[in-house]
Amino acid sequence: MLNILLFWGTYFGGLFLAFSRAPIYAFVVYQAVYFFNPPKRWWGSSIPDLSYSYYIVVIMIVLVIANYKELSKNKLFNAPQTKWIYLFLATHLMAYAYAAIPIRHDLFTIYFLKLVVIISVAYKLINTERDLKFAVLGYIFGAWYLSFYTFQIGRNRGDRVEGIGTVDSPDSNGIAAAIAPAVVFALFYLWRSDKWWQKLLSLISLAFLCNALVLINSRGAVLGLIIGGSYFVYNLYKGKLKAKYQKATVYGLIITGLIGLTVVVDDGFINRFSSLKQESGGVNEEGETGSTRVIYWKAAFDLALDHPLGTGAYGFNYYARSYIPANTYVGQNLRKSGGVKSVHSSWFSALAEVGFLGLMFFILIFVSCIKTSIALKRLFIKKKLTYEYYFVFALEGALLTFIVTMSFLDRHRAEILYWLILFFMAAHNIYINKSNSQEITKA
Repeated sequence: MLNILLFWGTYFGGLFLAFSRAPIYAFVVYQAVYFFNPPKRWWGSSIPDLSYSYYIVVIMIVLVIANYKELSKNKLFNAPQTKWIYLFLATHLMAYAYAAIPIRHDLFTIYFLKLVVIISVAYKLINTERDLKFAVLGYIFGAWYLSFYTFQIGRNRGDRVEGIGTVDSPDSNGIAAAIAPAVVFALFYLWRSDKWWQKLLSLISLAFLCNALVLINSRGAVLGLIIGGSYFVYNLYKGKLKAKYQKATVYGLIITGLIGLTVVVDDGFINRFSSLKQESGGVNEEGETGSTRVIYWKAAFDLALDHPLGTGAYGFNYYARSYIPANTYVGQNLRKSGGVKSVHSSWFSALAEVGFLGLMFFILIFVSCIKTSIALKRLFIKKKLTYEYYFVFALEGALLTFIVTMSFLDRHRAEILYWLILFFMAAHNIYINKSNSQEITKA
């Protein structure tokens, strides 16, 4: 009952706010629906079977049209990331001509096209600094809900949680990747919030998010969070701008985090991560381990040399038996079962699917985010805007968390990845484009 009330309250409450307060709330509802994902929840059969996200996207478009005079100033190509995202999409469309599995490629390309449209509309809706804050908080709220749902389900498949996926992240590793960056943002708001109840909500969110990562037991997501979170905390301590009691606050965050780990970490989590030491000796030809992913990556590169324009979605899976050595455990199993293997890396997956050109556009998306963050930090140092300055480090830490995680997963079309990129696009528009034209507003 609680889950249903949360869903309806978020859905209709958000729609009311979208029409009465600010259009950005429509995107916040979309974010929530992504994480709630009613068709895949045990409570989903208790509500009407409707395409809730579809109706929200339609409403987002209607709100852009209704507020065209104001939102038309948010020009898509003023964000440096836009052209690279569109070009990356174009390589997917080009790959129709040589896709190994056309039906699969069609499915994933249409999904990605829809995602690019949604991100483009959401960019229009994020009109002010406050709108950007709501978009980030909407992500934290959605990730919190999924971590709360994970807490309710508990480990249901050995030492892991399964069956809690979203539309584009059906497996547990994908879900861990989706919620891990939210921890960095929650840390920022735990430090940034002025009111005690806001800090309390941030702390509760952190507790549930970290507990969910432990229950899911995704090594890639935890590694990503360690790197991305450490990057944010380190810069919070060493940054050029300082708030009152800032270093003492950093020590407090670290101590709180260590205490929290002693509460949520269990033997299952420790045992799974201890296995990394056993797998660190290199590729094992007698059994499949995490280290055997090196075989997949090399195979993907060899495939790209033969197919420089790519092989379409699931192209690597289709050709895997021709490129994975027959004398390895993985190769032997492929031939015995007639099965397929995913490449287990977004970089190599993009390379195998859309070739060297597509991978270049994909990398340039992140290069443009780096350039945006450098420009933002310079601006905020010049204007002595402390909290905005550290918000950029939170953006970087969250994106770095996902980048590390997706290096071990096929997530180059992940919804959350493009939300994170969207935040960079919106920040560039609000703080740089509008600042240059003297249009920047905070409300």
